[in-house]
Amino acid sequence: MDKPKIKEKLDDLYLIQWGHYLIQYPEPIGYRTYIKGEVRNGRKTKYIQPWQYQNHLDGKHTIGTFGGKVFTKFITFDVDFGNNPELAKWMTYAVCNTLNNLGLHDHYISSSGGKGYHIELFSDEPIQISHARKLFDSVLDEADIRQHFIDGEVEFRPTDKQGVKIPLGIHQKTGNYCGFCLIETGLAVMDKNESEEYLFTIKKTSKTLIIDLIGAAEIEIKNAKREIPKLENAISSHKPLPSYYQSEDYSIDHAKNLFLNGLKAQGSRNNSMFLVGLYLKYQGFDQEQCKLELYNWMERQDTNLYSTPLNECYKEIDATVKNMYEKNYNLAASNRDLTVSYDEMKWIIEKCPEKNQKLITYAMLIHSKRHADGKGVFFMPYTMIQEATGLYDQAVKQQANKLEKLGVIEIVERNRIPKIGGLAKKLPNLYRISIEDLVPNSERSDNLFTTDKLNSFDLCMTFYFTNKDLKKLLPRRQYEALIR
Repeated sequence: MDKPKIKEKLDDLYLIQWGHYLIQYPEPIGYRTYIKGEVRNGRKTKYIQPWQYQNHLDGKHTIGTFGGKVFTKFITFDVDFGNNPELAKWMTYAVCNTLNNLGLHDHYISSSGGKGYHIELFSDEPIQISHARKLFDSVLDEADIRQHFIDGEVEFRPTDKQGVKIPLGIHQKTGNYCGFCLIETGLAVMDKNESEEYLFTIKKTSKTLIIDLIGAAEIEIKNAKREIPKLENAISSHKPLPSYYQSEDYSIDHAKNLFLNGLKAQGSRNNSMFLVGLYLKYQGFDQEQCKLELYNWMERQDTNLYSTPLNECYKEIDATVKNMYEKNYNLAASNRDLTVSYDEMKWIIEKCPEKNQKLITYAMLIHSKRHADGKGVFFMPYTMIQEATGLYDQAVKQQANKLEKLGVIEIVERNRIPKIGGLAKKLPNLYRISIEDLVPNSERSDNLFTTDKLNSFDLCMTFYFTNKDLKKLLPRRQYEALIR
């Protein structure tokens, strides 16, 4: 990619003044702030130079920029949850969803180089930092995420005193590339070539739209004649970005809690609804099923916690789910290992006479371990059972009914239809595995089979049983079909 053209594009998007910038050098030097005219090592600091961009793109050091004293070209939502990378992803999804809901679709995500993200919105004309900050605060209020600012926060950048690294460089502490990310790919970081190409697809947002959204049109008119260059003599120091560490699957657990326990505070409906929708999508619901399940969820909420009429809530659900599936938003989750005991495996073999029944019960058991509520109840769409077992739809439905008659599973609720009129599509059944009374085998409790896969039934059997045991436990054809 032509580096001069990349420099030109970065200048156009990010820099409002060239005489105040920061450079992140490899450790132990770290961050240094430069101000034109200052004497450093016997030399006066100059404007940022082309060779410094060259070093930035080559990964030798990393450039950061500041806003002006009054104006900025862009707004950064600096998502910084160093102790909780999964929460950082969820916050990124929440902010982006809110921007979309406000009609601000041209926003762009890049990796901070640690385990955080920069969400950036570029204005087609310089915008007052006070107005940019007002939009930033409005987005966070609408997203209703501040209550989660415990392990970190979403910070406003840039100002004349707090800078932000520009993308396409290397984080000099972690060595990670600060490339662009897409929600559609789970925020996987694009490589150098992909990111440089993506840079040229970035579109700016109309300043008029931003001003209209924050209701600052009259104030903006009064300031229209002010000369921008004379206002951009910012002098400040840079606050270094913190490190990032591993954490648990916060977003999944929080979304599950919202689905099971509902709204807890006023003003949280929109964001909670979005997160519950992502949770349902994560569990395998198709778009229509997700929408109808959200109707049911909304009907269960305490009416004292929201003021929007239910019919309007349905419309918002329709729009949210449509956007979620069209843009393929997903909850980020690591593949946590799930444990299956010897007794559970023996119970499945003994209780399920047919091969397909064994496969379905095992898949349901694994699914219930991740998603069942406190009473052991969970839903699992037929499509997900099919994916886990390789069975066809009709076979899954028939075997589910047989398993209920055998007492292996309980179909807690079937043929569920939302209360809202005119909708006939049924929601996934609610199930419970009938395994509560199982007495653990103390001799087998220390060495447990763990898996992050749904289709590892054969591995689990051979983990606990020898081929000789399995030939006794299984009919010949089942043994030949299951043990490969």
